[in-house]
Amino acid sequence: MRLVTAILRPHRIDDVRTALETFGIQGMTVSQVTGFGIELWCTQTYRGQTFHDESVSAVRVECVVADCDVEDVIEVIRRSGGSAASGAGKIWVLPVDAIARVHTGERGPDAL
Repeated sequence: MRLVTAILRPHRIDDVRTALETFGIQGMTVSQVTGFGIELWCTQTYRGQTFHDESVSAVRVECVVADCDVEDVIEVIRRSGGSAASGAGKIWVLPVDAIARVHTGERGPDAL
């Protein structure tokens, strides 16, 4: 099993969620996050004042998937959540050694 994590622009989350559900992902965690990448500064104007904001709002999507589905899930997220613009996000994958469903006690792939 693998944990697929994606940082995406907030306005893309509905498309990503729909695409992952269509693919068969039954659950995911979605969090609002802030951070920065290559573009260190974001210039904004608020009440006539211009300021530099070092962080950019984003959404973090996490889902645990079977090893055989990892490449497909990456592609689903990339197609549904990406754009041609710089700063569209990142996707990374980490191994998951164990997983258990709290309610039923199921373990391993049955807990997905």
